[in-house]
Amino acid sequence: MYKKLLSLLILQAALMSPSLYAICDSSDIDRDQVSIHCGNTPSATFDARGNLWVAFVQDEFVYVSQSQDLGKSFSDPVAVNSAAEDAEHNGENRPKIIVDERGLVFVSWTLKTSSRFTGEIRFSRSTDGGENFETPRTINDDNLFTGHRFESLFLADSGHLYLTWVDKRDLEASVEAGEDYVGAAIYYAVSDDDGASFSQNYRVANNSCECCRIAIAPRGPENIAILWRQVFGEDVRDHAIAELTPSGKTLTTNRASYDQWHINACPHHGPTMVQSSLSGDYHMSWFTNGDLNQGIYYARYSFDDERSASIFQVDGQPGAGHPFLSEHNEKLHLVWKGFNGRETLLNLITSEDDGATWSEPTTLLKTNKGSDHPLLIQNSDSLFLSWHSDEFGYVLLDVNENIRRLSNNEN
Repeated sequence: MYKKLLSLLILQAALMSPSLYAICDSSDIDRDQVSIHCGNTPSATFDARGNLWVAFVQDEFVYVSQSQDLGKSFSDPVAVNSAAEDAEHNGENRPKIIVDERGLVFVSWTLKTSSRFTGEIRFSRSTDGGENFETPRTINDDNLFTGHRFESLFLADSGHLYLTWVDKRDLEASVEAGEDYVGAAIYYAVSDDDGASFSQNYRVANNSCECCRIAIAPRGPENIAILWRQVFGEDVRDHAIAELTPSGKTLTTNRASYDQWHINACPHHGPTMVQSSLSGDYHMSWFTNGDLNQGIYYARYSFDDERSASIFQVDGQPGAGHPFLSEHNEKLHLVWKGFNGRETLLNLITSEDDGATWSEPTTLLKTNKGSDHPLLIQNSDSLFLSWHSDEFGYVLLDVNENIRRLSNNEN
């Protein structure tokens, strides 16, 4: 019965967002049409009215489209950049989108400037509800042809708009000075005028990993906490956490994970983080292949105690990766990609006691074709899986509704 219900849920998701084959590969359809289903690496958010907004990349353009019916249909995509540019579009490095309460639309992405891991941090905004976008701007201020990549975008309750990224300007300076330098660095910039301008670039830390996404969560109304993969010693790539202010100060930096992953390479597995509404601590999840731990892990970090607790192995099977956390109605959700030897599984676990204990895994969707990293977004009513695959195109799946259906079936 469970397998039958799961098949129905997959079919429902496919019907909610018509399949990529039907839209992009049909002989009756122009394969070059701009569509959220034919594009790459969508990121999604809800606005204050409950409308869904999605940013994605297709044919060297960043596009934004919106839906007023939870992904059943979408508006015509609007190009953010008027001139083609090589926007990064992989699971760890995708365009980001935020819509504030007044309807201002903020979009960031990484411009790939060569095949040698160089790039620029790009930003644009719309002040007319997504109908038009301003000419994109480069936010990194060093004017160097080097790596500026893996940007993350966050809007604090105070209205401060943060952009963080991985930056190699200090590596370039060290090489020029004949000094050794491991990895890259973490930088950020802040706007206090709705994205009209940004501050100078502020450095958070040297010796970060070169190629993993940065997780951001609020730290009070105007500060933020960030979590990233850091190089400890010569080659241990675990995680660090820091609190940042809009004025460019790093208030504290601590080690957040102790896996002892010795690797002189890029894991391409960034962390995820969300602040607890119950304790104020920070829920974290990440992938590691360390000497101490292997697989996907969860932990809860306390800035007061300066340590991580409740460490839990989520999935230690080969092929597991790319977790994503979200809290909705004081219930914590963790989704990730698993593998059963034949198919990619989108698995979900939940916690109702602030991460102390967890449910058994539930498989939301599965595919034997190529797929993106899973993301979780929420509106005032529910929590949704936002995901793209070669089989289904773009899917928006009501997580809470599907959990209820599975629970009712089991009972």
